[in-house]
Amino acid sequence: MEGEESVTLNIDKFEMMFRKNHQFLCAVAMEYVHDQFTAEDMVQDFFLDFWQRRHTIKLTTGFEAYARRAVKYKCIDFLRKSAVTEKRNSMLNALEEEQEDVDETEFNEIRHHRYLKIVELIQKLPENRQNIFIMHAVDKMSYAEIAKKQSISVNTVKTQLSRAYSALRNHLILFCAAFIHFQGVFKFILEKK
Repeated sequence: MEGEESVTLNIDKFEMMFRKNHQFLCAVAMEYVHDQFTAEDMVQDFFLDFWQRRHTIKLTTGFEAYARRAVKYKCIDFLRKSAVTEKRNSMLNALEEEQEDVDETEFNEIRHHRYLKIVELIQKLPENRQNIFIMHAVDKMSYAEIAKKQSISVNTVKTQLSRAYSALRNHLILFCAAFIHFQGVFKFILEKK
């Protein structure tokens, strides 16, 4: 099928060429892409492109040689684009993982700093008030349980907790946005009045 024949190609001749060369061209494509479905796609794309450009293609060699070369270049182009896409995706994944590590490290550092600040503020409380506060906020003991354990009245527990919360609240006003992440003790401190 040389030059002029490609111009007069009709659907019957095209179908015959497809049936005759499809398997052979799939084998050619498999040499490059190593995947049956991708190889079949490359061959399908070649035949589609060939049909659409049938009036402008001038064959200087036999159809088989032309088709082999065209499928080979389609496969090489596909592999090149796949490699670029894969490289771009792996770079993006690496950047995302790196950013997640940085974000997690920064978050942990901020959390640790906030924790140390709260511990420092609690340690500034008088010892008895500090113990009552820890029993209530951390150990989740009731007023009555604390009173019994400390051998004091429930009203004394309430007074000591009120003073502890008041002292902590005064120091925490500057840091309140930072303590949103701490729900347990810190949330309880800010809500207490």
